[in-house]
Amino acid sequence: MAAEIAALAKLRYDTFFAGGERTLEQDRDEIGNFIRNQGYEIALVAEQDGRLAGTCLFVREEIDPQHDVSPWLAGLVVVPEFRGRGIATLLVGAIEVHARSLGCERLHLYTYGAEGLYASLGWQAIERFRDDHGLCVLMAKDL
Repeated sequence: MAAEIAALAKLRYDTFFAGGERTLEQDRDEIGNFIRNQGYEIALVAEQDGRLAGTCLFVREEIDPQHDVSPWLAGLVVVPEFRGRGIATLLVGAIEVHARSLGCERLHLYTYGAEGLYASLGWQAIERFRDDHGLCVLMAKDL
């Protein structure tokens, strides 16, 4: 499982944290602990042909939330060579199913560049704002 966690951490680090203060080792340790202690919060991993294709999280809190809402769909990323195959749609759908199974009525997310994807899946933009990374959109979906 260590190799899978390392690959997952590398994908997340390259997508979300490279060039910032967070290190690859920090993300590897955190995602490893997160995976080993799943319950309410979960990490989903998509594989295709035995290879990591994507991942998505369901969490109570975002890393640096600008809004006091919960729960969150977070960390959706699909490996570039697997994009356009519906993997993101499947991951988002599975997170929504999990949230509903827990009695959640509304789910939130932040996105910098995938508003169109989420809108096509029934998510609504709630607020647009600028942060250190650029223009961000808070989106929500009633479950």
